[in-house]
Amino acid sequence: MRRIMFPPHPFMPTRRKTAVRQMRERRTAQILMVFGIVLACVELYIVFGNIWHLS
Repeated sequence: MRRIMFPPHPFMPTRRKTAVRQMRERRTAQILMVFGIVLACVELYIVFGNIWHLS
């Protein structure tokens, strides 16, 4: 009866996995945002370079 009420393994490892997953997802989102910003800057550089070249 006691084993049913108190499982031998605590539920802490699942919380740690969730925290690690959230940290990984946050890091991936930050990397994607930085990549998007860099890509937008490169596009603006190309567009303004073409405008400057045509003038």
